[in-house]
Amino acid sequence: MSLLKVIALVAALTVTTACASAPLTLNDNQIVPGARVGDVELGMPLSQLLALKGVPKRSVPIRGTAATTYVFDGLTVAAHDEVYWIIVQDARFQTASGISKGTEQIRARAAFGVPDCVVSKADTTVYDYGKIYFDVDNTSGRVQRLGVMSKTQNCNG
Repeated sequence: MSLLKVIALVAALTVTTACASAPLTLNDNQIVPGARVGDVELGMPLSQLLALKGVPKRSVPIRGTAATTYVFDGLTVAAHDEVYWIIVQDARFQTASGISKGTEQIRARAAFGVPDCVVSKADTTVYDYGKIYFDVDNTSGRVQRLGVMSKTQNCNG
């Protein structure tokens, strides 16, 4: 076999092998503040979100904006052209320290430290840390949901 044929064969095998390798997956159900929840990432194009998650259970336009919320199994995602916040309502999604829906308030607060602000409402209290926040049910004292954004807005009022 000539040198040219060997080089062509090696190049073809390299290209074929590269195409056959599995893509990197983030489907680990991890909540990463300011970055992602599982395989849904902040800044992800809307088309990629819909290709990844499929048809949402429900979608609702966000009043006064061009954005829409998309409800999937355990997640609510807001996007216009790109994902800009993700709300977690399912205990299978957890932070690296194990904080998830249902975690006791005291444990969640200990894991995250001092919040940027605390907003008390009738039924819930929101603990905001800038790139992540969590709502605590005032009756049970447990985390109801966690929100991931590049910069949360609970401290603005």
